Amino acid sequence: MPGMGPVDSGFLLVESREHPMHVGGLQLFTVPEGESPSWVRDQLTAVESEEINPRFRLRPMEPVGLLGNFRWSTDNDLDLDYHVRRSALPSPGRLRELFELASRWQSTLLDRHRPLWEAHVVEGLEDGRVAVFSKIHHAMVDGVSALHLMQQACSPDPDARDCVPPFALPDEQVEVAAAEQSAGRGLALPLGLVRGGLDVVGELSSIAPNSLKVAYRSLRDTGLTTPFDAPRTILNGKIGGARRFVAQSFDLDRFRRVAKACDVSFNDVALAVCAGALRRYLGELDALPDRAMTAMCPVNLRDETSEVGGNEIGAMIANLATDVEDPLERLETIHESTTVAKQTMRELTPLQLLLMSGYNVAGLGLSMLPTYGLVGRPPFNVIISNVPGPRKQLYFNGAHLEGTYPASIPVDGLAMNITLVTYDDQVDFGITACRRSAPSVQRMIHHLEDTLAELEASAG
Repeated sequence: MPGMGPVDSGFLLVESREHPMHVGGLQLFTVPEGESPSWVRDQLTAVESEEINPRFRLRPMEPVGLLGNFRWSTDNDLDLDYHVRRSALPSPGRLRELFELASRWQSTLLDRHRPLWEAHVVEGLEDGRVAVFSKIHHAMVDGVSALHLMQQACSPDPDARDCVPPFALPDEQVEVAAAEQSAGRGLALPLGLVRGGLDVVGELSSIAPNSLKVAYRSLRDTGLTTPFDAPRTILNGKIGGARRFVAQSFDLDRFRRVAKACDVSFNDVALAVCAGALRRYLGELDALPDRAMTAMCPVNLRDETSEVGGNEIGAMIANLATDVEDPLERLETIHESTTVAKQTMRELTPLQLLLMSGYNVAGLGLSMLPTYGLVGRPPFNVIISNVPGPRKQLYFNGAHLEGTYPASIPVDGLAMNITLVTYDDQVDFGITACRRSAPSVQRMIHHLEDTLAELEASAG
């Protein structure tokens, strides 16, 4: 039986009804001309049992002790009809109804007696498109690897007809997706960063005290935003098990034009759009703090101003300047914050960079402790991840992939998680939140648009 690493075991151990530990994603497809909506599910299930990748046959081995699972077992009789399900939206079949359905799926635990993944094919959208909402446990794969698996399953050629579902990809392609993540070719999602931070704990414990002092001195001398600078908000308490998922696409060139006009990076503009939306959202709820909110962000350390991606990855805390009313002043404050963070990270050795990133992420673990919320300040207010996606339009056996929207994992102390994926000429936002702690989170979509339009108008 395959062994299970301690980090993967940890994701299973900390899972509870209030904390489902799976990542998800919503994809929208336009089916080929002449095909019915049921064509997508037929394509996903047109594989033989022996063609299913061994990784997607794994389930936790029983029994489960107090210390968690340490081995996987293999399901040699996988029930594909259970894992690939067909659903239909109620009338009128708007995106609103689709998001409600996806929210319910993101709220429910995966069955540990089966391999820990599901794919829901959704028909009945009013515009004729078909959606696929997939979910897979974080013990099996992280969010970026899941995105890469989706890319591996598709083709840039609209006439290609040899695509297979992600769960039927050959071993070498599944390993490529995992290798790309470990090599840092994408920006890790938050819990992927936790995985990375925990993996280096053993290495950090062997560092000489002088190395630790150098890293901490670097942090103190720069005056950059650090964990626990955040004010307390309604997003930083205990969460329930119900989720709300919403998504939206924006034209990538809108972000680039603002970035060019203001001489800042794409990522700065993305953070400013999220910050403005949070300011409007919490203001409507009469819950906007007087002090600036902060975000934990994966960050690309390449010196570019208009692109995302790269091989140098860290985790930083950014000042969101939600206490600033003027949109351009807010953007400039965010730019100054991220610039200082990146400069500090570039001055550190690789090992010290790991320490700094691990320190920034460590607050996520503290916020999940049962009594921490009663006595401690939040390490940051929200997680915002920017994931480079496909640079070309993709097709699955002729079905056009219109958009891909990640669904992530809120935890105690961090009730909202914002992830955006760049896909060719668009930016796809996915927002996952605790339904109770972040009420009416669908308003965030409107606030993202209003904030982006405000920045465009102000930047000229």
